[in-house]
Amino acid sequence: MKQTIALIGPSDSVKVMKDSVIRFFPNLAFKTYIRERTEDSHEVLELSQSECDGLLFSGIGVQEACKARGVITKPYAQIERGAYSLMRVFSEIQHSGLPLGRISIDVVKESVLREVLREFGVSFEKVYSMPFSVQHREQEFHDWHRDLLDSDEVDVTVTGFGSVYQQLIEAGHPVFRMLPSALQVRETITHLLGDISARDLRSAGIAIQIIGLCRNEEHAINQYDRMKDEGRFFLEMLDYVRAVQGSLFSIGKREYVIFSTRGVIEAPEHLEMFKHLLDWGRGNNIRVISGIGIGATAFEAEKSAQKALANSRKLPDGGVFLVHDDHIQGPLGEQDELQYRTRIEDTTLLRMAKEIGISPSYLDRIRAIMDKTGKSTFDADDLAACLSIGERSARRVLKKFLDSGHAKLVGKENSHQVGRPKNMIKITI
Repeated sequence: MKQTIALIGPSDSVKVMKDSVIRFFPNLAFKTYIRERTEDSHEVLELSQSECDGLLFSGIGVQEACKARGVITKPYAQIERGAYSLMRVFSEIQHSGLPLGRISIDVVKESVLREVLREFGVSFEKVYSMPFSVQHREQEFHDWHRDLLDSDEVDVTVTGFGSVYQQLIEAGHPVFRMLPSALQVRETITHLLGDISARDLRSAGIAIQIIGLCRNEEHAINQYDRMKDEGRFFLEMLDYVRAVQGSLFSIGKREYVIFSTRGVIEAPEHLEMFKHLLDWGRGNNIRVISGIGIGATAFEAEKSAQKALANSRKLPDGGVFLVHDDHIQGPLGEQDELQYRTRIEDTTLLRMAKEIGISPSYLDRIRAIMDKTGKSTFDADDLAACLSIGERSARRVLKKFLDSGHAKLVGKENSHQVGRPKNMIKITI
């Protein structure tokens, strides 16, 4: 199926992007969404995502303005104002006959600016720089340039913002515009098309997410308060369901299921959105447990979601796990997030698990902990916390490692000077 790219930004940048698409990608469909001010870009976000397969923003300002005021669900990219754009502007200044005196430049990173000045082999009398930051609105960049110009501290200005350029031009100031280059557009679109293809492959799977609410009754004043808080959670959850383009069903008392697609529900911005729901629940004494299952069929996805949900039930503060085939990942977004397998085919791990006397999936989980934390020495408390098991069970696991020769005792620790010293075991898998 023919893909369609959205070109979003001010008119001059969009024209460069459009001409480049026609020149380098004659078979690629595109639609233009013009907003002269970056702060207005979010106005076209929902429409562009409903009509196109991917979004190409004219610059980081346009991209970040959309991310600040909306949720980007499609693959996207932005044309960076980097070394090439800056060198082209410096060349234009030289050909204009203006003196290479004092200059103000926005958007470009300080490191890039320094490198271009060195490579370009020209020394300005004074260079003022204001790199892009999401903390600054577009008008602040204009005011910064304008103040330097009005106080006669600079002779010429370079900007990556279309509206800033127009305002300074209309005021009669010497200003140059950093535009995306055709080669930048070609390279960025090539990567974007790759992201779209990868997303299409990932989105082919069905995703089912089960969500359960467990109220801490000790903090519930009465049934009305409990219902009110759960109603507020439901309203928050509706925004999440809309973002993942899912269908929501109630499957029991305080239990819900969401049907969506893999590519959407696994998007980092949506996982982060659900993490905010978890945090909201914790702040309101509601333990939220959730499992996401991925499968080629709804049956496979639901089976995986139930397996993921079973893992989240073990978390005292709630959380979310994801299961796909024999891979399990979670708790998603937490510091102790791990990815391991429930079915092992690696002959080395299978042999080692048999020698130790534990399941291969359990061994792979311990390996994942070691890989993530970078540590191989544990006491029973450490391992119990990592595996969400009791200290006695962790002690038995460590003993199996020792007895099989896959671990060794490296010391004893008694930090509180009370009770039996802790054995420090170095696992050598």
